[in-house]
Amino acid sequence: MGRQDFPLNQTGIRQVEVAAETIARIPLQIIMTSPLLRARQTAELIANQHPESPVIQIADWLTERDFGPYEGKLKTDTARTEMNASDCVESLEHLAKRLRPLAEAVDAYEHLLIVSHSGVYRRLVESLGYQSPKEHKSLRNAEFVSLTRYFGTR
Repeated sequence: MGRQDFPLNQTGIRQVEVAAETIARIPLQIIMTSPLLRARQTAELIANQHPESPVIQIADWLTERDFGPYEGKLKTDTARTEMNASDCVESLEHLAKRLRPLAEAVDAYEHLLIVSHSGVYRRLVESLGYQSPKEHKSLRNAEFVSLTRYFGTR
């Protein structure tokens, strides 16, 4: 969906409720969320089901990558190649720079939940030193993934 600001539908709400059951067993100090409506709703549903009712902080830098004219279109391998070469799309380098405040958040909180988007997830894993136990490059809706910071050499 990119930056299109749609609310969660009933399927999305059910997916978040299932994810929230898992997340409720994890201690959380704060939930940082993208400002997009579907992400904010996800954060609110999780916070409401969590026994510690963590604070929700909206972080503009967690919004989805700006796909320009590719917004809302299926991201095939061919479309991704074209998209990444387009001047009308937020560059991967700019997205990585935009995500720099995450380092401060990780230093400030031991138990942090990020509610964001697949493009943000890909940057965290591909270029910012985070590792996921899963080998996929995209997230399913309301998928919970635990990331760790990788400090060694690859």
